[in-house]
Amino acid sequence: MIGRRKKSVRNTLQYVFFLLITVIFLVYISYFIVSESRKIKTQAFETVSRDVQTASAFTDEEIRSVNTVMQNVAYSNLVKEHFLVYLNRPASTGDGNYSEMQNIKVLTDLLTAIMGPSRPVDQIYLYSLDGGCVGVGLDNSNTGDNVADKTWYEDLTNSDNNRLVFCDTDDRLDKFYTYKEGSQFLTVASVYLSNYYKPQGVIEVKHSLSALISKLNKIDTGAYNERIYIYDQTGKSIYGFAGDDKAEEYAAVAVDTKQPVYDESRHISYDGKTHLFVTTSSYSGFTTVIAIDNSDVYRSIYDFIKANLLIFFGFVILILLLSYVVSRIITIPVMKMYTSIASLHTDEESMLTGALEKIDTNIVELDTLYSAVMDMHDRAKASMNREIVLNNQRLQSQILALQSQMNPHFLYNSLATISAMADEGMNAEVTRMCQTISRILRYISSDKEPLVPLSEDVSHARDYLECMKMRYEDDLIYSIDIPEEMNDIRIPKLCLQLIAENSIKYATKNVRPPWRININGRKTGIYWEITVKDNGPGFLEEDLKEINDKIDYVNRTDMLPGLEINGMGLMNIYIRFKTLYHGKHIFRVSNCAEGGALVTIGGEFDLDRDTGTEKESESGSDAGE
Repeated sequence: MIGRRKKSVRNTLQYVFFLLITVIFLVYISYFIVSESRKIKTQAFETVSRDVQTASAFTDEEIRSVNTVMQNVAYSNLVKEHFLVYLNRPASTGDGNYSEMQNIKVLTDLLTAIMGPSRPVDQIYLYSLDGGCVGVGLDNSNTGDNVADKTWYEDLTNSDNNRLVFCDTDDRLDKFYTYKEGSQFLTVASVYLSNYYKPQGVIEVKHSLSALISKLNKIDTGAYNERIYIYDQTGKSIYGFAGDDKAEEYAAVAVDTKQPVYDESRHISYDGKTHLFVTTSSYSGFTTVIAIDNSDVYRSIYDFIKANLLIFFGFVILILLLSYVVSRIITIPVMKMYTSIASLHTDEESMLTGALEKIDTNIVELDTLYSAVMDMHDRAKASMNREIVLNNQRLQSQILALQSQMNPHFLYNSLATISAMADEGMNAEVTRMCQTISRILRYISSDKEPLVPLSEDVSHARDYLECMKMRYEDDLIYSIDIPEEMNDIRIPKLCLQLIAENSIKYATKNVRPPWRININGRKTGIYWEITVKDNGPGFLEEDLKEINDKIDYVNRTDMLPGLEINGMGLMNIYIRFKTLYHGKHIFRVSNCAEGGALVTIGGEFDLDRDTGTEKESESGSDAGE
């Protein structure tokens, strides 16, 4: 389980102060949002509801204006009289007929007088059902246009009240406007009846949407970014918010062409992000829609939060400074105690030799506590020193016991070898071997130092291999290649001879001669390595597992197992390396790919142990790779 990261007293106090103020502010802002959002939402909805009614009234006002002009034309007897003359003109009469031209002039004058100087509409067209059109306004014309060719004519004839209100563009009037809104016209078309209520023509009165758009633009004050849409009775958009492609989507939701609700403002929530306010005029049948977004409704709350963020951050900085000052005053005595105690935990030597500085905190409780800590530290230091002395004595005894096992072990094997050579009549070889063994025994019993220069252990290993060479002659081939710069390295005594002996022991039992032993050394950065390789059968899998299990046990328990003479071997070497090199060693046991066993020993150069110039590193390699 991973422990939580610990905090200092000062940081804890600062954290508590900061958390307290933050919670208070969050509670306040949450209360404001909850209490004010409802009020602001209700106020926004009421405002937009009034705006949609106003927009609908503006539309009806424009339609009434156009419809009034249309009715003045329809109920003017003079216009009806001259239009009847226009309808009864001879078919063969040319345009140059004076009486006909006079009649048209009088008719256009009458229509111009009806429009008046204020020009509430932009264009009046009178159509004959048989073909022919008289225009007054922007387009003063007398053409042969047939009203039946107009796209809206069929809708007019199918209407219940012989009247049609719609919005369209007119190619005949486009040239009089240079902007898009001007070329769109609010149009009222009506069947022109005679005194006997028989259809004799069609009246078309047009007024540019620019006047209506100008009024609509004054409705939105910018508080909610209102988007206004106007639809006719069929749901066709006659005016929409510039740059918005949702007009058709809103029409499908807001416009009811079957059973519309007239003159009432309705609220519709659309896609969870948009609010639609809808009203349908009972006069024109037009539907007006105003759309606003949630973000615009709550903008005032967002503005309040943004405006108060700087105040909040300033307040937090002030509280942090205040908490720092207060926590500093409270924790200065504690920090003095902490600094004094922590200085003794930098390394093991300071813990054993250092002493706590006497501190006067001017606080009774802290002084008593610190005095108790000083007393406990003195007792712990004395106890640790005793433990270190005892542990060093125990390790030294174990190392000497391991090393002392070499003498009877080597002597036993050597005597067995001399006996075998004597049986074979190898007298000269026995003499040489006895001389070599004499040197080996002097080396073994020379002193009790656990570490010797590598050159001495290599010389001893060479003497041993020479002894074996005398016995096996050409059946044994060995080589030793150790760089001279490694001669002063200090290693546990008899390591190389034991490894070589282990290789010969198993190679001669299971492999046909010649038997090869190769001892090689090399430097790798701040480490050195020596490998002993043979051409024997190698280690069995169960043997490798047993060795690694023993190494794991030693590493895990730090216990040095008792070893019998027959059980020394490689574990003896590993235990001495681990003990004398303090874990900064290399020890690997493996098999070569081409066959044979491979044992690698090594360690880190140490100025206190070796006479070389390499500097000790802080990190060692893992044992038993």
